[in-house]
Amino acid sequence: MIRYTVVSTLYRFFAGTFLVVVNWQIATAETGGYWRLVVSTLLSYVPALAVPLVIRRITMSGQRLTVLSLLYVAVVSLAVSFLVENATALVVANFFMWIGFFSLEASWESWFNEEKRRQDVSWASSVTMSGNQAALMIGPLFAPAIIHLVGTRGIVLALTAGFVLVAALSWAGARAAVAAGTGDETEAGPQAKPAAPLRLIATFALVWPVLGTFNLMLPLQVSDRGAGLVTVGIVDACLGIGVIVAGVVLARAKLPSAVLSTLVIACTLVGGVLWALPAGGAAVVTMALSTFALGAGFGALRIALREYTATHYDSAVTSQAVALGNAAAIPTLAVVFLVSGAAQPLVWVAPFLLVIVMSYSFRGIRTWKTSLKT
Repeated sequence: MIRYTVVSTLYRFFAGTFLVVVNWQIATAETGGYWRLVVSTLLSYVPALAVPLVIRRITMSGQRLTVLSLLYVAVVSLAVSFLVENATALVVANFFMWIGFFSLEASWESWFNEEKRRQDVSWASSVTMSGNQAALMIGPLFAPAIIHLVGTRGIVLALTAGFVLVAALSWAGARAAVAAGTGDETEAGPQAKPAAPLRLIATFALVWPVLGTFNLMLPLQVSDRGAGLVTVGIVDACLGIGVIVAGVVLARAKLPSAVLSTLVIACTLVGGVLWALPAGGAAVVTMALSTFALGAGFGALRIALREYTATHYDSAVTSQAVALGNAAAIPTLAVVFLVSGAAQPLVWVAPFLLVIVMSYSFRGIRTWKTSLKT
């Protein structure tokens, strides 16, 4: 689990920085910033439709799949370094990058599931999620300074080398064994497949819409309020800090689903109110506090969801639930973006609203599972 935590954290650092740089380049293009970013975001989720089909045919461990996906991401990142001045070309390149990102999302979850026998699941879920979010937080903060020193192309080349480094570190000890290949897991899988994955898919389907709408609204809202990439990094970092705080809390306390849901909704509502305040809407501090509250609620849900899936399902079921949930996220995002396009100043509402819906969905999973035992 130590190797997993280190390499997944490094990956999040490089991936988070890459996304901030590319989204900022697209959003601040001379014309069509909003709709170009919308098209880029929607296209980035199209590969999720193919991932479920690929996952079903994979006969390698989650760790081995992670290595191969990282090498693919490095190749695409190298290509992006030559396209940073062309916003339209970046939209296309971003599409190919997300093929690797979605493959990695499934492989990270599968690899974590494979490691669960050697660690306390609750502790490991909190630590890895907190470390990942810390990396996502730090990357965007350093991006403006690095760009100032080496330029946009230089930072993308550095990120390319970073992806190769993570692949090399992940390779040591990688197993070619079939994921979920033990007899116990094979027997456990069919018990979970008939009903539980449908509810898991519904919840996983909201993870990426939350992140997608946040990544869309952040550069647009910040640029509309006259701020720059430094502000984007600060506000984005506070989302990660919120996730880390949630991880620390959940590592020490096992909360009932009703209590967890209530706390998540409370945090999210507070965050939404802070962002909507007319006097504080343009202030960095207010936006930062708002995203901190959003991150705390969203982070608590993701950590609890990872713990739940690792406890109740094998790695094969988990991978398929993640992949199918990612695919189901596309129509959700399309509807949200179309509605937001008609009222662009209110695009910030989407991530807050989706976290509340996700909270109710996850609470329904745990309630359903408990009812089966009574």
